[in-house]
Amino acid sequence: MPNPLVTLIVPCYNELEGLPQLLSRLDTMRATGLMSRWEVLFINDGSQDATGAVLNQMMDRYDWIRVVHHGKNRGLGAAIRTGFQHADSPYICTMDSDCTFAPETLPAMVEMLQAGADLVTASPWHPDSEKATCHPVRGFLSRSASALYTLILGNTVHSYTPMHRAYRRSVVKRIQFKSNGFSAVAEIMVKSLLQGFRVKEVPMPVAQRQFGESKIKIMDSIMGHLALMKMASSAALTGWAKQRFAWGRLAVDE
Repeated sequence: MPNPLVTLIVPCYNELEGLPQLLSRLDTMRATGLMSRWEVLFINDGSQDATGAVLNQMMDRYDWIRVVHHGKNRGLGAAIRTGFQHADSPYICTMDSDCTFAPETLPAMVEMLQAGADLVTASPWHPDSEKATCHPVRGFLSRSASALYTLILGNTVHSYTPMHRAYRRSVVKRIQFKSNGFSAVAEIMVKSLLQGFRVKEVPMPVAQRQFGESKIKIMDSIMGHLALMKMASSAALTGWAKQRFAWGRLAVDE
């Protein structure tokens, strides 16, 4: 598709069972005009089932689908990074292939970018969100990590871990993130906030996965978040010290 307005990045790893549902919902969105001038970029992250073959068939059938394959599984963060590298649209979205957040909500999130936001994220832990129905362990880890990031950074963002987001291209090009795992999603949010990007949250419940199995490795994810929290704490303290120094200089000048 030439000159798409939005590129939707969908990482996939062994998601054969859920692809028909996802494709059906995306196809309906296009038919009803919700995804006019959108392309969908699937990143096959080294799937060991027939995910790659089915994605190739989809790409051959639909001119709005592209597929990039990883020769081996590299992790969610690496898949997002590959997607960012292959996306040149003014607006870029990311979503989970399991549809635990409704893809139908993404067009309204892009409209929020057009109204001035730099990053718009689904926020299941926002006070106005409906109750999540996801797996209790996933919910506990996500909610706990998000609460700690909020405490460390001292801001009002409630949810750091959902991948269901919309970005301005300028954010994607400026944020350099290192994690290859699930903590990459939080790393992007933390660094976006530290760089002063305008973040908007959309209260949105996260649902139970209906097809396939979760790929998250709990201990790897916890360790990734702990390392990121250490970085965020250091950055927050540095920012606080610079602010105190600036206030001191201002007092002297006066």
